[in-house]
Amino acid sequence: MRTATTPATAVVVGAGASGLVTALLLARRGWRVTVLERDVDDCPRTLAGIAGWHRPGATQTWHSHAFLARCRSLLAEHAPDVLAALRAAGARETRLVEHAPPTLTGPPPGGGDDGGNRGGDGDGDDDELVVLGCRRAVLDWVLRDVVGREPGVSLRPGARVVGLLVAGGPASPGRGPLLVRGVRLADGSSCEADLVVDAAGRLSPVRRWLVDAGADLPAPAEADCGIAYYSRFYRRRGPEPDLPLNRGHTAGASFDRYSCLMFPADRDVFSMTFGVLPEDTEIRVLRHGAAFDAAARSIGMFGPWLEPGQVEPVSPVSAMSHLTNRLRPLVPDGHPVVLGLLPVGDAAVITNPAHTRGVTLAVLAAVRLAETVGASPDPTVWAHTLDELLRAEFAPWFEDSCAQDAARLLRWRPAGPGGPPASQAGVAGGAPPTGFTPWPAAPATVAAARGGTDAPSVTNGEAYLAARRDPWVWRRFTRLQNLLLAPSVLADPEFVARVRAVLATDWRPAVVPGPSHDDLVGLAADAHAHPPDAADRPNRASVPGQPGVPEPR
Repeated sequence: MRTATTPATAVVVGAGASGLVTALLLARRGWRVTVLERDVDDCPRTLAGIAGWHRPGATQTWHSHAFLARCRSLLAEHAPDVLAALRAAGARETRLVEHAPPTLTGPPPGGGDDGGNRGGDGDGDDDELVVLGCRRAVLDWVLRDVVGREPGVSLRPGARVVGLLVAGGPASPGRGPLLVRGVRLADGSSCEADLVVDAAGRLSPVRRWLVDAGADLPAPAEADCGIAYYSRFYRRRGPEPDLPLNRGHTAGASFDRYSCLMFPADRDVFSMTFGVLPEDTEIRVLRHGAAFDAAARSIGMFGPWLEPGQVEPVSPVSAMSHLTNRLRPLVPDGHPVVLGLLPVGDAAVITNPAHTRGVTLAVLAAVRLAETVGASPDPTVWAHTLDELLRAEFAPWFEDSCAQDAARLLRWRPAGPGGPPASQAGVAGGAPPTGFTPWPAAPATVAAARGGTDAPSVTNGEAYLAARRDPWVWRRFTRLQNLLLAPSVLADPEFVARVRAVLATDWRPAVVPGPSHDDLVGLAADAHAHPPDAADRPNRASVPGQPGVPEPR
């Protein structure tokens, strides 16, 4: 353990993006860090073998990703070598000002190269509005490479953590907080540390271990996302088609009970993702390659990108389901019940992957954790500070994701003879979606920082529509979508007034044409029954292992 002459030590459980960034930032503050990764070491030596990296413990790897402007800014400030390595690996940088909607009534405010606040709203530099696009496996490979060369970090693949080391035995009423001193491994060994970081992802067992040890944890806040995803990666053979990115860093739309988006990735790779209702058994035909390809090509805007002979699939179709928005606090009522353990990434907060916020929130959590433990040696201060940050900085994104999911489900789940389905009754009036466990009340100081909850506001969907017309709204909404402004902007009086002014004109953008749900299912089923040659056989030299996420039931 730590003495006056030895550096502080940390054990990070999990070598995903949140764990690796946390390890890197702690090491650069002088900590000695051990990263324990359950998966065996099958990371390729070079990027050329990236598509064969199976990543069984990270099933989200082979789905569409984008790394928002806030993520890029955090990397530029705290890990510029990671950002440089991503650029060298072919990551695409999409400058969002260049993709402002053509339906705006004027050019977006801002622009230029003077580095100041443009546009007069005091909300930052438009040069920040740049999104990174690359495959998640490329990001993780770059992080492995950088962290593997970082003095002070030891990465141990194939090290399965099975429990915690707790000082003084099980907790009990009146004994005070549970003090975590390290972890136990499956091989019978243990690893002690001044700090244990739970970066084990959405299926992390750490909370269960804490409860088993006697910690009286607050219940997590949860809401079903009500969506499942099918994704496939492609490589272009010809020049890149001219397809406007009509949704910020992506192209696509929401259609009749499904959505479809195209994500530009690194170099000549891109991905397509369908979002569907989990209970929609007919549309599961999309899990077959020929069906997926035919369905994506049937949406006119994607035709140039999916023209036969110009692209080749380089992955099977990957399915992802059983998704929830979730917050996992460790501090009930302002009184820490666990010391010496802090969660980051999906172990702390999960939002619907459709918003592409996961890695950005993970990097932000890593930065906040490193800043907190660097400012004080007291684990009680760590627990208090990060709980306040969870409530003030992360909970609003959880709440926003729940609200957006509820609004989408009102559109996608048709009303029955008696009105809206019971599971959705009241959502339009502001009630949370079914399955929502109320987030514990925030301390008064945090509620005040949020600006209160009684101010009139607009919905994310209303703001999205107005942002396609009003340049001032577009700029602020784009910063919101990239986590550069908080969701509280939706209640800002001037923002609300300008959004409502657009809504009052009854202006609506042109509808993106696409097949109905039944037509999409029919053509996909026909393509599956009569696949063209090689449609279901992607280049196996470039194919990842199929993620182990069960099909929706």
